[in-house]
Amino acid sequence: MKQPIYITAITLLLLSACKKEEVKLYDGGDRVQFSRLNIPNPPPYIDSLDFSFASKGNLESDTLFLPVDVTGRAVNRDREFKVAAIAEESSAVQGIDFDFGKGIIKAGEFKGVFKLILRKTKDLETIRKKVSFKIIASEDFQPGLSKQLKCKVAFFNFMVKPIDWDTKMLRYFGTYSKAKHRFILYQLGFPEINFAATTALEDPTRYIFSGVKFAYFQLKLRSVLDDLNSRILKPAADDPFTYPLKDENGLNVIFP
Repeated sequence: MKQPIYITAITLLLLSACKKEEVKLYDGGDRVQFSRLNIPNPPPYIDSLDFSFASKGNLESDTLFLPVDVTGRAVNRDREFKVAAIAEESSAVQGIDFDFGKGIIKAGEFKGVFKLILRKTKDLETIRKKVSFKIIASEDFQPGLSKQLKCKVAFFNFMVKPIDWDTKMLRYFGTYSKAKHRFILYQLGFPEINFAATTALEDPTRYIFSGVKFAYFQLKLRSVLDDLNSRILKPAADDPFTYPLKDENGLNVIFP
């Protein structure tokens, strides 16, 4: 009869240790960091993005929305997190080339977005500018995981051919041209598009998609272009293209 009592005592000790550990985990306060993919076995955090104004027509500025996660508690009020530029790692100038929006975690939420406002300047037609920034302490939050506190965004106003175009994207989009690339980004509303090896590695927040999505994009783009070329569909007021659509070499833009 003594053995069950002995086991129960050990169990109580373990439970007590667990409770102490839980308290210890939250002693540091609530924390915030940039998000990883919300999937099983996510890949390493990706801390860099590219953005091109080349597909944005006459747009003079644009806003990137970067997701963040909270570790700790949810509370019944809005809370502010802060981000600071890393001047020594940036070629862009705050207040001229970019600005930060206010970082807010809504009441009761564990997720939010950080707003990065980018401005199109004349020199972006020939050079890439970069802004590097990091999450810093605020009245409501301490910085979270050290590997997910920094982000870098390079932005420019010209087209850069995706590295996976000829190996993975060719079957969906056909031969590359800058005009076709601009048309794709304009119609899909993306600043860039990249290929993911599997569906599990997709990350729409960073415009990384699998072959399943690329097949859907192919059908959509082919149908829209056919309708625009044949004037069945009227171009949107901000559409920067002339139809029938031709590339920079005077050839018709087509999708397989």
